[in-house]
Amino acid sequence: MSAEFMSRMKARLARILRAVASRLEYSATPSQGAMASPSAWVPPSMPEWVVDELKELVRIEPELLPADDSVARFQFYSVPVNSGPGRVYRSLINTVGDIAPTHILMVPWLKAGGADRGAIYHVRAIVESIPQARVLVIATEDADSPWAEKLPSSVRFVEFGKQARGLDFSKQVAVATRLLVQLAPATIHVINSRVGWECIARHGLALSQNSSLFASLFCDDHTSRMVPVGYARDYLRVALKWLTRVFTDNSEAPKVWVRDLGVDVSRFMVLPFPYDRAVEPLKPLDPEASPTRILWAGRLDRQKRPDILAAIAEAMPSCHFDVWGDRVMGPADPAITKLQSLPNVTMHGAFSRLEDVVLPEHFAYLHTTAWEGVPTILFDVAAAGVPICAPKVGGIPDFCDPDDLVDRFDDIDAFKTRLEQIRSSFELRQMLRKKQWERLASTRRWDGFVEHLRAVDGYFLPVVRASEGAA
Repeated sequence: MSAEFMSRMKARLARILRAVASRLEYSATPSQGAMASPSAWVPPSMPEWVVDELKELVRIEPELLPADDSVARFQFYSVPVNSGPGRVYRSLINTVGDIAPTHILMVPWLKAGGADRGAIYHVRAIVESIPQARVLVIATEDADSPWAEKLPSSVRFVEFGKQARGLDFSKQVAVATRLLVQLAPATIHVINSRVGWECIARHGLALSQNSSLFASLFCDDHTSRMVPVGYARDYLRVALKWLTRVFTDNSEAPKVWVRDLGVDVSRFMVLPFPYDRAVEPLKPLDPEASPTRILWAGRLDRQKRPDILAAIAEAMPSCHFDVWGDRVMGPADPAITKLQSLPNVTMHGAFSRLEDVVLPEHFAYLHTTAWEGVPTILFDVAAAGVPICAPKVGGIPDFCDPDDLVDRFDDIDAFKTRLEQIRSSFELRQMLRKKQWERLASTRRWDGFVEHLRAVDGYFLPVVRASEGAA
């Protein structure tokens, strides 16, 4: 049998099956289910003339039918219709309104945390620097955002995650991408939003046609076995080519990603976060005082190692630990129960600003953590004049003198020794307060942060270009 003959027969079979696809639904009788209600719909059976054709063609192509000539392998196909993404998109467009945003920031949520604080800093810098800017902040996770109230009043905040909660992740990405393409802002900035990162990874070429794309990364997360994971590991190698800049708050993380992932170091920019209040002169310490209280404040999540905090508190029964903060991410750490049981620990719950919870009796601020960028709470501690006791982790040495830090994040004895040194030495407390305050005043100025952003091509300037084009 010639190859030409086989080719003609396969072409004929293809034409027959295409015809079947267009005719099957209408060839069924009402009794076969074609006219039944949608809830009781039954797919039509294959017409007899098609079965006869297949039985003839099986002589040429034996794999068309099994030995018993059953046609069960051929299933009726109807195109699925899912109106969910359309409904969500319409809802989002209605929420956005007619503001025609110039800048869109995508965040998971806005709640207590350094990255959230950084996102608000970016929004403020845009609004203050460009009066005509129209900023849209999109929260992509289905979670509350208590810090949304900290945004400037002119900023539109959209809870995408809540509106899209009925869609699977891929459809959320599709809807978000459509929204970004349709709105075509001059600047898109992704800060810890997985939906945002996925939009760039899948559709960076389309998004970059009308928008400059930016992202912020701070540090790797880690598994329970301390294996690095996170947005940098998942997306940098795929998405970096579409990004104008990747902002990071510390100098250490880019070195790690360049070494481990082989990405281009020139795309990274270290952007030190500012202290967002006036740096007031420190109040003098009482040299005769014998303080015994230690302050700890932050997220009671695995990263911040509440187990280490509990171990230190247990090892220092003569000191009292004021612990401020709540769990934000993941399951409750078992160490929280241990902290609650210790007689020298007071669990105070959530707080707004650290300056509001500092007492004159606090001789040190204890910062426990397994990995970090540069925790912005250290700026509040320095402004409040409380000596910092922290590990030499991530970007912490960018703010604190490395010689003043504990070498290992899990060295309980080293933390205890350092805290005892600070408690017993008035001169050491004075020296640490002065050093921290001077570093804060010289390197964490608000105007310095804004000037850094102003120097980034495409972050502020597209608004000017857009207005010139409109004129």
